[in-house]
Amino acid sequence: MIRRCRILLIVAFVCGALGALVPPPHAAQAQSDLPPLPDEALLSDPAWARPGFAPLAAPFLTRTRYLLALDVDPYQGMIRGQARILFVNNTGADLDRIVLRLYPNHPNHGARQMTLDTLALDGAPAEHTFSDAEGSVAQVRLPASLAPGGTATLDAAYTIRVGLSGSFYIAEPFPMVAVFDEYGWREDVVTSGLDYAHTESALMAVNLRAPAAVGTWFTGAMKSAQDDDAGRTTYTVVTGPMRNFVVIQAQGWGTLDAPGGPVPVRVLYNGSEDNARLIGTIAKDNLAWFDANLGYYPYAEFDVVAMSFPSGGEEYPSLVFVNNDPSRGPVYWRWITAHEVAHQWFYGIAGNDTIRRAWLDESLVQVAGWLFYLDTYYGSPNAPDEYWSHVLTWYNRIQGPPKVLDTPPEGYADFADFMSTIYGGGAVYMRQLAEQIGPDAFANGLKSYVAAVSFGIGAPRQFFDAMQAQTTQDLRPFFCERVGIMC
Repeated sequence: MIRRCRILLIVAFVCGALGALVPPPHAAQAQSDLPPLPDEALLSDPAWARPGFAPLAAPFLTRTRYLLALDVDPYQGMIRGQARILFVNNTGADLDRIVLRLYPNHPNHGARQMTLDTLALDGAPAEHTFSDAEGSVAQVRLPASLAPGGTATLDAAYTIRVGLSGSFYIAEPFPMVAVFDEYGWREDVVTSGLDYAHTESALMAVNLRAPAAVGTWFTGAMKSAQDDDAGRTTYTVVTGPMRNFVVIQAQGWGTLDAPGGPVPVRVLYNGSEDNARLIGTIAKDNLAWFDANLGYYPYAEFDVVAMSFPSGGEEYPSLVFVNNDPSRGPVYWRWITAHEVAHQWFYGIAGNDTIRRAWLDESLVQVAGWLFYLDTYYGSPNAPDEYWSHVLTWYNRIQGPPKVLDTPPEGYADFADFMSTIYGGGAVYMRQLAEQIGPDAFANGLKSYVAAVSFGIGAPRQFFDAMQAQTTQDLRPFFCERVGIMC
């Protein structure tokens, strides 16, 4: 990904190139009622999984889980929601509060407004306060200390208002529990870096209602779709363990299949069908190679959204956006698609702290794409050079002595400094490591690291251990000089 809003739900409303969505004649007026919350039993439904992979969800049944009811009204620019958060204290500490993140109110998010209308804790009304000026970090005080292993149920009713537009995203349209790690509750309100949201994998079940006249796609698996007399469809969705839940709405777009992948690959597109088919084929090839060499892809299907995306693309578990600008052409599409698909392993399965350790996904997907190029039919012996011409665009912008990859956000002078280090320097350093120990050993190290993290939050030491296990060379000097660890 070249630009990313780290989000838990995206809704994109698109109607051609210009103008807001227009309801069909005689469409029913928006109603304030919500669909019911899904049954908790749906959290363990296996429909999300590739055959044989449903047991991966079992550990998440004892962690924080989400039940969501959403009414998405693109005509009014409004989302009304109810969230039931089944909180489990897996922090290892006694808690006096639970911290919720309302990312639509983050200053980097854009012109969004999320309001908590009501909040209840274990059935009793609860109060919350905000610890930031924008209202993106909500503190919910507990009436008594919650010991490790303790549980609580938070019920939130909320509203998100957005500006009407022909194409827009709504990020994080429900309150989510903040990450708790070695720093404590992660209340970072980061405005200087690429990422500003730090999320964990969780099970989600969703009842999502939307106008039937608007096409709706999403991550996870659809259990059912039920129409009502008001011209709306309610989709019931289960996700399995995912860091994000993405919904896309569009009118007049096409869909096609890219056969031959390890799971069904679908393409949602506007513009040229031929270009979308080529991008789908590239994505299918990427998915098959990474599945064979980095560890099995766990979800039941994989979706590619091919649309005008000036920043290049974005990634979410089981779904990626790819820029299909016809002026860019196949050489560019091969590079950007490999990058985005590799994020299914680095960020999706092997999660990471996207704020403080972005290199554990962005730098790794850059070099994973290179490994794919080395081992495929694309182009000619010049194909790896074709790939690196894109990567070096960022590397060549490094000013002064290169920074180590594990530099915290406050250590970067500006956005360009961050991008040139993580997207450029990180890719070059990882390629140097691959050439030092051998590409096959490096690929095995990546696979070992993915397996070790497995939907968790990966740490630099885990990555070092996975690589060190592949060679008799002492890798500590390299990691000290390039990454800033093992010194």
